[in-house]
Parts: sequence; structure tokens; C-alpha cells
Amino acid sequence: MKDSSGKVSLFTGIARYIKYNLNLVIVVLFFIGLISMTIFGNKGILQKMKLEQETLALEQQIKAELDKTEQLQKEIDALKSSDSKLEEVAREKYGMTKDGEKIYKVIIDSTE
Repeated sequence: MKDSSGKVSLFTGIARYIKYNLNLVIVVLFFIGLISMTIFGNKGILQKMKLEQETLALEQQIKAELDKTEQLQKEIDALKSSDSKLEEVAREKYGMTKDGEKIYKVIIDSTE
């Protein structure tokens, strides 16, 4: 169709091109679909990048947990081999005292 200026409208031109070049349009649409599946699909590039980031984060978390486990194992070994270390932990963490010791509670006045 021609508009008031005598030119064929854009929509009509596209429709004619598709009508006369249907095979080419189908091939182009096929490749567009194929490329979009390669990028956005379940096994696509974006999904792969996301999973790689997740894997890296989990590996860092595993390393941190292994370091923490190693530190705790060293502390366990120290407690098993040293009575002074055992006494230190008992006093600091659990507030335990030896028989006959007196405990004094110090109250600090924060208004001064």
C-alpha cells in the first residue's frame, strides 16, 4: 500500500519481502533461535558462567571450613597435651576456679 506521499509503507514492504523470500526468513529465524538457545538455554553460556561462579564460591567456603577445622584440631591437641592450656580455657570460657580461690567481682562506674 502507498501512503499519501506515494511510498510503500514499511509494514507492507516487510510483508512482501517475507512472502517472496520465505526460505531465507525461515533459515534466519532458525539461526536466531539456535543462537538464543546457545546463550540463554539450560546448558547455555550464561548458565555455565553462573555455575562456574557458584563452584568458585563453594570452593572458597570449603577452604575456609577446612582451615577452621585445622585450627580447632590444633586447639584440641593443645588441650589434650597441656594441663595449663586446659586450665586457661576452663577459667576464661567457663569461669571455673580452683578449690579455695576467692572470686572478686569488679564493678566499674561508667558515669565518671
